[in-house]
Amino acid sequence: MDALMQGVFDNIVDKVFNGDLYIVFKPLDLQLHGYHSKDNIVLNIPNRRSRRIGFGLLEVATESSSESVDWRLKLNGISVTKEFKPHYMVRYKDRLISKFVYDVTPILNTEESMRREWVNLTVKHEGGSPVKLRKIQLAALYEDTDASTSLKYWTGLLVLYPGESYPLAKCKNIGGHGIRISSYIPQRTSRLIMRINGMRYELTSPYTEGFEEYIINNINTSPGDDAIALVNEGEGGAIITSSIILYSIRMPIPVIEVEDINASRAGGQLKIIVSLMNKGESSPDFIVFTVLYKGSMLTSMKIDKPLKSSERSISELVVPGIVKTGEPITLRIVWSKLSRTWFTEKQILVP
Repeated sequence: MDALMQGVFDNIVDKVFNGDLYIVFKPLDLQLHGYHSKDNIVLNIPNRRSRRIGFGLLEVATESSSESVDWRLKLNGISVTKEFKPHYMVRYKDRLISKFVYDVTPILNTEESMRREWVNLTVKHEGGSPVKLRKIQLAALYEDTDASTSLKYWTGLLVLYPGESYPLAKCKNIGGHGIRISSYIPQRTSRLIMRINGMRYELTSPYTEGFEEYIINNINTSPGDDAIALVNEGEGGAIITSSIILYSIRMPIPVIEVEDINASRAGGQLKIIVSLMNKGESSPDFIVFTVLYKGSMLTSMKIDKPLKSSERSISELVVPGIVKTGEPITLRIVWSKLSRTWFTEKQILVP
């Protein structure tokens, strides 16, 4: 490691879970002080459907002029911390960048939290120096025997100056994996490079002030040991990296296909009969039909009954007869399993 390099990076998770990983990343520029001392941040965790969370990790990154900050964090009304004691901290120019990491699995599995498909983080400034929230990240693993997630999670704060590199531990057989990297790349001339064996992935800055998330899908590499390294190849100053998540999710997916659509008028209404078939390997959690006309929703219907693999279903939708004969309407069909969602659309001419 180079002598100038600042910070620490820890591999805190290296495990295979039964379930599907969902990550929500929220960049922030939210200043808390005496005149604006409290704020609520909502993070969506969609389609949870009362499933237990096998792993829940909350990260909060802040910026301040000193450590003399009094604050309080609550998640879904339950206290996470009452003290400003960063787990990681680096100084960059005149700023103190602090990072807080909390295992919130028990909070996410309370009876009230399991009924929700969102979480609410309350941050209250109670004195001392002003503090600016820079990033919130929540990783939640939905427990389910239909899915398997291989997860390696590095967290901390790592400052790389131009020309510096940081090697991560070697990983085996990561071809097809995805990587999510949370970094602060301060200038357009800054270039953060992820090197994986002979492959080079460049992460470019959108030139926003603060942390951003960079995603590499489906890593292309040969089976065996894979050397991973972060490199600052730019000329625009330091780059601060907050987390790296390496993951592979295996899950049989539902594939819903439309076999037939029949539209007819019945009195002053339009009746649409839709025949579907599941050509995938598993059942969706739900299916939603939505009928649209010129971007406006005419009607919507949700089906929670599982459509098993190779099964067919017939559904009837009733639409107000406000669309003229010969006009096109759109039937959108959305289905979901665990944290993933798919959709298809069909055009229908009104009879």
